[in-house]
Amino acid sequence: MADELTQEDISGFVDQSPVPTMAIDRDLRYIYANQAYCQAIGRPIDEVLGKYVFDIYQAPSDHELSFRRKCSLSFQGEVTRSEVQTSVFTDDEGRSRTVYWQTTQEPYFGRDGQVRCVVHRVEDVTHLVELQKSHDVIVTELDHRVKNFVSVILATARITSLSADSVEQYTEDFCSRVDSMARIYSRMSADGLRGLSLRSVFEDELAQVAARKNIQYSLKGDDVQLTVKSSKDGGMVIHEFVTNAVRHGCFSRPEGRLDVEWAVVDNELRVLWVESGLTGIKPPDKKGFGTRLTDMLPNARVTRTYHDTGLTIEYIVPVEVVTDDGDQDENWLAGDQ
Repeated sequence: MADELTQEDISGFVDQSPVPTMAIDRDLRYIYANQAYCQAIGRPIDEVLGKYVFDIYQAPSDHELSFRRKCSLSFQGEVTRSEVQTSVFTDDEGRSRTVYWQTTQEPYFGRDGQVRCVVHRVEDVTHLVELQKSHDVIVTELDHRVKNFVSVILATARITSLSADSVEQYTEDFCSRVDSMARIYSRMSADGLRGLSLRSVFEDELAQVAARKNIQYSLKGDDVQLTVKSSKDGGMVIHEFVTNAVRHGCFSRPEGRLDVEWAVVDNELRVLWVESGLTGIKPPDKKGFGTRLTDMLPNARVTRTYHDTGLTIEYIVPVEVVTDDGDQDENWLAGDQ
């Protein structure tokens, strides 16, 4: 059968094609291979023609069995498509590259209507496989983050109920906290699910208050980039600090003022929150949500000092210092990504 079929019979339209293409007879021996196919397998044409397929291409036994079945169907006149296969190629510099590919097997009919050979077209599907892998990673990560978010909301609901004096207060506090968390998540998503800067978290929370009333405040500190987890935790803590300042502290009276300063010292991020301009400030009678929240953060050390003129909070948490390409030091608030 192979002797009756010449290379010229099928080579005209595929010799110059960039698609790797080859043809085999019923004994699964090569009777044709274009230049693109020879380049793909790294063999010259004279080492391919007449050879048994699996003498040229080493494959697991299950793949060989599947290939035989596909070819058998194609010799019966069916067009078949193989499963995705993997090959590892090494370039001239010794670097390995993994390639994923699929083949389409098409029967080639002679003038008598009989299948003379099976033509295989090889398709590089590496980009599709990598896209699917990226999709799977994103889905897994999204599932993880959604579950974490729901867990945080449920915990927030429970803790909010401990400090609420009425259904109305519970509803207001809970919705406000969920809204704050949603803003953090939204901003991180818009930035590729990366952490936020500490300054931007402060500015976002203070902007919510500034939109409703005139407030006096200052922020001072170097750029500190938070991890994803620390952006969420820090966002909740700052939201509580701001909320308490609106209800009981410096933002509850026109003469009140807030000054926030932070710095990284000895691998620790130290935040100093200073409220001033008030009179008659006393410690609360019961533990609020903010105190319960900071008590739950294992790495944080929080000190609250109540003065007659205002509240001072010192918030200390370990940090990890990372150098970016050796040019610029960036401070990353420690925490799981």
